[in-house]
Amino acid sequence: MREEKPRLLIVDDDREIRDILVEFLGRSYDCLALTSAEAALSAMTTQRFDVIMTDIAMPRMTGLEMVRHIISHAPDSVIVMISGQLTIECAIEAMRAGAFDYITKPFELSEVAAVTRRALDRRKRIAPCEQSAGELLAAMDNQEFVVYYQPQVEIQNRSLVGVEALVRWKHGRLGLRSPTDFIPLAEKTGAIIPLGELVLRAACAQARRWYDSKLRNFRVAVNVSPQQLRQADFPATIARVLDEFALEAPYLEAEVTETSFMHDAESSVHTLRKLREMGVRIAIDDFGTGYSSLSYLKRLPIDSVKLDASFVKDATTDPDDAALVMAIITLAHNLRLRVIAEGIETEEQLAFLRLLRCDEGQGFLFGRPVAGEVLTAAIGNGEHRGTFDSPTKRSVHSAAV
Repeated sequence: MREEKPRLLIVDDDREIRDILVEFLGRSYDCLALTSAEAALSAMTTQRFDVIMTDIAMPRMTGLEMVRHIISHAPDSVIVMISGQLTIECAIEAMRAGAFDYITKPFELSEVAAVTRRALDRRKRIAPCEQSAGELLAAMDNQEFVVYYQPQVEIQNRSLVGVEALVRWKHGRLGLRSPTDFIPLAEKTGAIIPLGELVLRAACAQARRWYDSKLRNFRVAVNVSPQQLRQADFPATIARVLDEFALEAPYLEAEVTETSFMHDAESSVHTLRKLREMGVRIAIDDFGTGYSSLSYLKRLPIDSVKLDASFVKDATTDPDDAALVMAIITLAHNLRLRVIAEGIETEEQLAFLRLLRCDEGQGFLFGRPVAGEVLTAAIGNGEHRGTFDSPTKRSVHSAAV
């Protein structure tokens, strides 16, 4: 059976831009090109689109004005904005309106291809799930969620510096499910709040077990969703869980994404500052995929950034990605931040990151996610000593989601 191509809606009143995008993207995707926001909204009433790529500056209804209608009529479509404005403020305005990504004119076709791939990947993650919020809550009660741990290493000497924990759902009918299968639903329904606390407690409990086993001087990094960050009592929740497992605040690191600051930024920053005052460390996850301006980034109370795997993947073959990786690492170091590169799969990628003096890394090159007890046994048996040096003297990271 022939696989159905992803559907793209291209909206631009510039005929040349429409023709270029349709000719290029039409090789891989099913594309429909329209000249106005009004025509696009009409098409959405009868057709489904995975990605909607729209110009901002159009007569009558602008692209930004159309976004709220897209969210209402086609909430599962991923929005990409196109604009001739090159300022970071315009990109942030588009993101705050609801866009997933932003392309500036004139654009390179390689950039269009990369943005489209990321948008379609996002579409897969927010695709409607068979589960309901009730099933998620029942799964929590039945202890069906488990946490696996993936090693993180020091780039310069490959010594073990920690692990990132990844939540999985042991579904009774569908088997082991990855976060992309249920986290979007949890965020959409609000179930991310109890799920986030559940995984926070599981990660802290495992960290305590490592501490009791002489795996000390660790910090536990927990992914925090934008919804959790906006909870007024979130700092109190963190304090309560730390107290429950007798962990001091400096052992905890909260990971947040750049997009956490696109909505109600001041409230989110205020929460992070309260966590920082408690002694909790702060990291920006998936760094480079959002639109933090440099002046704003300097104001954030953060300690480290995690370089997104999408940049690492092609850094040794694509000059543009190589330049981005170099720029991000240099920027972070100039701001006295540590850098953790995600998605390292080859020795070539490791060598490139070592050359740029990236601080830490993780990926399949160093190990796949495993259960906590499996990793503990492996370290105790010295099974990782060919890759990692003195693991018991290093730190332990855990991420909640």
